[in-house]
This record gives sequence, structure tokens and C-alpha cells, in this order.
Amino acid sequence: METARETACPAGLLVYLLRMAFKTLTISEEAHRRLKRHQLPGESFTQVILREIPEPLETAGDVLDYLSAQPPPRLDRKALAALRKGRGRRSNRR
Repeated sequence: METARETACPAGLLVYLLRMAFKTLTISEEAHRRLKRHQLPGESFTQVILREIPEPLETAGDVLDYLSAQPPPRLDRKALAALRKGRGRRSNRR
């Protein structure tokens, strides 16, 4: 949570100081590895979490607005190759 506090400067200007509340979390090694994999260059774990776990969306309009504002997903070349390799095969399921 951010809190703002006004501070008077000698020149009569107001300066807003932002203080950020911090929490210490304990996570498993696997959770840490997953966060690291999703982390973009220069991005903090806080930014990764906020990007990857958005606020719940309540209406179809909220969903549309959210998806319109998101960048396209990163391409997983291994998954794409597996998908292409499997095309045209018949399933053994009955």
C-alpha cells in the first residue's frame, strides 16, 4: 500500500514522499524458479506477480479491456513444434 505525506520545502513548494509497505514472503525453491522464468529483464518479483496475477475481472467488458491491454504471449517454440508434429494424427482414444 502506498501512502503519501506532504513535506514543505524552503521555497514554499510541496513535495510528496511515497512510502511503500513491504511484506517478507517465504516461498519454495520451485516457486522461486517459476518466478525467475517469468521475470523480464529489469523487472522485480513484485512486478512479475502483479503482471501474472491480475485483479479478478467482473464483467465481459472488463475481460475485453484487460485482454486488449495485454501484450501477446511469449512464443514457446518447443510447444509449437510439438503441436505441429501432432497435427494430422488420429487419436487412439475411443
